[in-house]
Amino acid sequence: MRFDAPVHLNAPAHALGEHAQPVSDAVAGLLIDGENAERYAYTALRTSALAPVELAALAAATSLDASGTPPERITQLLHAWTYHQGHEFWSPAHYLAQRVGAVAAEPVGIQQMCNGGLAAIVQAACRLLATGAGPALVTTADCFPQPGFDRWGGDYGVCYGDGATSVLVDRAPRGRSVRLLSAATVAAPVLEGMHRGDAPFSPAPTSGVKTLLPKLAKKEFLTANPALPFGPIAHDAVTSVVARALRDAGVGPDDARLRAAALPRLARHVIADAYEPAFREVCAAPVVRLGSDTGHLGAGDAVANLSDLLDRDDVRPGDLLVLLSAGAGFTWSAAIVEVNQP
Repeated sequence: MRFDAPVHLNAPAHALGEHAQPVSDAVAGLLIDGENAERYAYTALRTSALAPVELAALAAATSLDASGTPPERITQLLHAWTYHQGHEFWSPAHYLAQRVGAVAAEPVGIQQMCNGGLAAIVQAACRLLATGAGPALVTTADCFPQPGFDRWGGDYGVCYGDGATSVLVDRAPRGRSVRLLSAATVAAPVLEGMHRGDAPFSPAPTSGVKTLLPKLAKKEFLTANPALPFGPIAHDAVTSVVARALRDAGVGPDDARLRAAALPRLARHVIADAYEPAFREVCAAPVVRLGSDTGHLGAGDAVANLSDLLDRDDVRPGDLLVLLSAGAGFTWSAAIVEVNQP
C-alpha cells in the first residue's frame, strides 16, 4: 500500500516500566537458566507497578505535548494490546480518550496481538486519507506481571517487558516525525493454533488464575502438526512483506537512503537465525538491534523502535527507515518511512 498523499507519524514516544530487572537477578532467582539467558541476550526487562493503560496515558501525553496537538483535535484514538489491561469487561481505548482529554475522539480497540501497533497506524492512516478526518492518536500498552505471566521463561525465543507507546498520525509533520511512504501486511492464519494449543475454549478469562505459558501452546501445536513448515512460512512472510513495502514506496532494496531497519524485540538468536537472514535477502538497510534492555513490548515494538531510531545521531532528514512487526495469528507488517526535517 503506497501513501501518495502525505501521512506523517508525529512525536513517537514510549513510556517504559519504571523498574529494570537485570538478567543476572533473573538467573539468580531461577526465572531463566543461564544458557537461555546467554542465547537470548537480554540485559534487563522493564517492569512496572502501573496498569498498562496508565503507562499508555503517560506516552500519549508526551506525544501530544511534543507535537503541539491539543487533545480535543484528536478524531480517533486507536489502542492496541496483547494482554490484560486492568479490567475484563471494559474498553481501554475509551479510558485513554477520557484520560488524555480526547473528548471528540472515536476510541477503537485494535486486537492483532504483537502486530497491533503497526496495524493501528495503517488503520489510522487509511481513515485519515479516506474521510478527511483530523489527527489520530495511536497507543499501545502491555505489562506482564506475575503470577499471571512468566515474562522470563514462559515463551520460546522471547522475554517480555512492560511498556507503552504513542504516536500521532496526521497530514502535517509536527515536531519529531517521519512521513509514512508505504505499508504492507502478510498473514498466515494456518498458524493461529500456535497460541491456542490443545486447551479447550474456556467460559471465562483465566488471567491471574493460572500462569500464562505461551510455550506450552506452541509445543502442543507443533507436536500435533509436525509437517507444518513454520520456519519457511515465516521466512517467506518476512521477505514478501518487506519487498512489497519497498516496491510500493518506490525504493530499491539497496537504496542509499536506507539508513536503518528495526525488527521485533525478540531474542538475539531468533533475530540472528531467522528474521535477519530473511530480511537481508530483500533489503540492504543496516539492522539495528533494539530492546535488549527492555524486552519485547507486546504490541509496542514498532513505535518504540521508531522512537529509538529517531534518537540516533546518524539518522538525518531524508533518511529512510524500515519497520518490521510480527504478531501471533500470525501477521507480519512492514512500513517504510522517511525522516522529516525537525
